[in-house]
Amino acid sequence: MPLKAQLVIIFLSFSLLLFVLNLIRKRHLKIEHSIIWLAVSVTILVAAIWQNLADQVALFVGIEYPPALFFSMAIFFLLVILMHFSIELSRLKDQNKTITQELALYKDLIKKLEKKTPTVDESHSINER
Repeated sequence: MPLKAQLVIIFLSFSLLLFVLNLIRKRHLKIEHSIIWLAVSVTILVAAIWQNLADQVALFVGIEYPPALFFSMAIFFLLVILMHFSIELSRLKDQNKTITQELALYKDLIKKLEKKTPTVDESHSINER
């Protein structure tokens, strides 16, 4: 891989690592979600720094053009991230459904209790009689 491309990949992966760490520090990104992003940035950084390792892995996997390994890694990690967020979205959808059902039950219970309990105006008129 040309030195210029290697330096760009190192810079971008290091920038991603710093960006994720900054998001964690500011509490904009939860640790459970950041682990995937940290793994992506560190893996790409290691592969970019140790050029021979990246070339050997590419040849072992059967990729004839070693820089294409980075695109393959990016696609793989994007698929992992998409799967993670799909699972998270499904879990949140189920939680939302449960909470909505509980809220409907509580509203119904409140309406029933309001019908049984006299209001303040009715209690005053009852006591005055």
